[in-house]
Parts: sequence; C-alpha cells; structure tokens
Amino acid sequence: MADEHALNFFHGALLDEDADVFLVQDGDYLIQAKPDRRFGPPKLILAIKKGSKVRRVDIIKVDGAGYRFMGKTYPDLQQLINQFSTRPLELTNGDTVLLKRAIPKGKFSFIHKDIRLQRKIGSGAYGTVYKGVMVKDSRPIAVKRIDSDGKNDQALIDMMKEARVMQLFDHPNIVKFYGYIVDRTPYLLVMELCSDGAVEDRLRSIGRGIPPAQRVQYSMHASRGLEYLHSKTCIHRDLATRNCLLHGSVLKLADFGMCRATTCYKIDLSKPQNVRWLAPEVWKTAETKFNTDVYAFAITLWELFEIPYRTPYQEWPAYTVKERVMGGYRLQTPKEMPDAMIMIMKRCWDQDPERRPIASEIRRQLEIINQAYNDDDNLPTGRFDVVEKDPKSATLTARSRSVMTNPTSSTTTTPNNTTPKSPIAKTPTKDANNNPSVNINSTAKSRKVDINNNAAAAKSDYGRPM
Repeated sequence: MADEHALNFFHGALLDEDADVFLVQDGDYLIQAKPDRRFGPPKLILAIKKGSKVRRVDIIKVDGAGYRFMGKTYPDLQQLINQFSTRPLELTNGDTVLLKRAIPKGKFSFIHKDIRLQRKIGSGAYGTVYKGVMVKDSRPIAVKRIDSDGKNDQALIDMMKEARVMQLFDHPNIVKFYGYIVDRTPYLLVMELCSDGAVEDRLRSIGRGIPPAQRVQYSMHASRGLEYLHSKTCIHRDLATRNCLLHGSVLKLADFGMCRATTCYKIDLSKPQNVRWLAPEVWKTAETKFNTDVYAFAITLWELFEIPYRTPYQEWPAYTVKERVMGGYRLQTPKEMPDAMIMIMKRCWDQDPERRPIASEIRRQLEIINQAYNDDDNLPTGRFDVVEKDPKSATLTARSRSVMTNPTSSTTTTPNNTTPKSPIAKTPTKDANNNPSVNINSTAKSRKVDINNNAAAAKSDYGRPM
C-alpha cells in the first residue's frame, strides 16, 4: 500500500499560502499534511484549484485500513486520486471539480531521505544547526532544524517565512538557499555550508590576526550583499557580524529569519529588539526600512574594526543604549579603523535617516577603498571620504574626524554636556599637525572581554564552530 510519502504531489506541512502558489488551473491538486494538536499524527488535506479559489477537503488516515475520504475508504491514496480523476468531486457548496493535474513538489522542496546529517555545529532559540550532505551528490550543507514537535504552527510559519524570502536570492555574498523539508517533523531548512563560521567568532578568536585589508574586504562583501538585498526590495532587519558567515575569504550575509520583502515593515516595540544595532528613529516610528539596515551596517563596520572584539556598548544595559543613541550618542571609533572607513561609518549612522547613504553608494565607496588596499597595501595617511562627482566617477578627499556625531548635523562634534564617559571610549592619536589620526598598523592595548556579559551577543543561526 503506497502511503503519502511515496507520492510526488505530497507536499507535507507546506503552508496554505505557499501551496496555493502552485495551484494555477482548474483541477490542479496536491496533498498537504496539517499538524493535529490533539492526537499527534498530522491529518491529510486534498487541495484543489476551483475557479479563483483553492478548496480543501480532509483525508482521514485509518491505521491499517487505508484512507477515508468523502464517506468512503480507499486502500491507498493513488486509488483515491484515480477515482476523482474520472468522476467529478462534489464540493460543499454544490460545485464539482475533476482532478486533472497533480502538482509535484517544487525545486526547493526535499524530503528527509534526501539529506544525511553528520554533526551539530550550532544552536540557538530557533533550534539546532547541523553539518550534513545531500545524498544525491554528497554536496556539503548546513541544516537548520526547527525545534518543534509539529504541533506549533508558529514555528513552521516563521521557518517558511525565512524559506520564502531566501528563495529570492542568488548572490555570492548571500548564503545560498537549497530548500526546505516539511514531509514530517523535524522541519528543516537546507542551506550552503559556510565552513569557516561566523565573522563574530573569527573576530573574537583571532583578533589582531585579521589584517586591516581583510577587514576592509569583509566590509565590501557585506555592502555587496546588502545592496543586492535592497535591490530585491528586502530589508534584512538583523544585520550584525554574528549573522555574517565566512566561506574561505568570502563574507556572506546570513540569518534571514527577520528579513521581509518590503520597503517598510512595522514592528512591535513591546517585543525584544536588537537594541545595539537598532536605528534610533525606530523607537519613534516602529518602522524598519532600507536606511535602518544602513544604520545596522554602520554598527557592523564598527564590529569589524574593534580590536579586541567586543559587543557594541557592551558595558551598558539595553535601556541605556536606547536612551543614549536616541540622544545622538555613538560608539567611539576603533583605533585601527582606516580613515575612509570612519567617514563611511559616520554617514551610515547619521541621526537623520534621510542623510544616510543608500547601499549602492556604500558599496561603490568600499570598492574604491578595497582597491586602494589591494594596490598599495595601506591607504595613505589622513582623513578620507569618498565624494562622487558623477555616477561614474568618485574620488577620495581628506576630512577630519572627532569623537561623537551631533544628532542635528552631518558634521561631527564633541558634546558640551557632561554625560558619562563611554565605557568603551578611546583617546585618538594625533598626527604632526595635532589632528586626530589613525595608524592602521598600530598596536591596540589588549583587554579582557567578557563575551557572556550581554544577551545581545546572540549566536548566529548556523556555521559556528563548536
């Protein structure tokens, strides 16, 4: 007796909104499985396209006796389908429909037999991540297992939101999405394996061992990924080094659980937020946009150049960070951050979201800086910013920096009020003319970093070495 798993039109626990996309013409059909919170085994549903709507009829699986449908028992599902491929199926409102075309699983849909798990490589609130391989071609994969017994609709909904948006992406600086597995529990997401782990972990473990040129290149890769996301009308909403993975020397954006395919997404401020990466205006508008991603990108740049690595505003509780950032305070610039990077970072975290550069401009600027590193190993001394003369041309110009960004101006200034000194403040070095200067080859004083000090230092979804 053939069960549902043997049929290519069995889509498992695929959500209705995802299943409906496959059903286009009258008579198109597929079978879904819905979690049964009371009895455990999922119930089966026949979904059929009729006119402009998709109609759904329950199929009851009877242990050892086949499948009961419309008052009659069938030994297997194929016989049930054959019955209504030749005789119209009567629907509840008097309509009839003939089962004409079985819709097979899409290219992103796999079953558990298609993969083989090898070892655990990470975990978090969402579940557990494993290293594995595709059975068909032995391709290495990362598999995110959702910790759900199949009775929690929200866990599946959240997972499929992530799967839905990742299907849109195909870019070298975005972690590649292979597919989802919902034929039975546990539900899984299957992705490219980034064997070198999360950027945050690398920054913590290697620290000064990562040369400035490599940090610049990481920044450029991140900007390319962000530009691509925004070109797809997607807001990442959780950009940070913990959510950037490394495959060799290539940085890839990852963790799209909060990503939304829109230009403006309303959030519930009563729920936990990534306060240390959150743009100040969000606390007033409850809206995330492309320019809030750009703000988070600025904090990510800071992470990339802070040596030794520390969580942004590590020694402050979240409510203090919120109050100070809303008031215009910003992180002290890392001692070893290249001058041109400082200017980009400050533009990206401007208090006025409309003054922040768009992702494509950031990418162009970082490509120029990265090229300078490739050509000369280091940028020249002095302050540099990238000023575009026209869409096809850009130059590096000298500028000065200071300690803090004024929330009402694009210039930088040291505030006159006597607010407490930042616990992570540093005194910038001076050049021959007594101007602030950064020597990217200087040696920073080592400090003990308590990586467990703050819950904001959450782990990336996958790719972390254990």
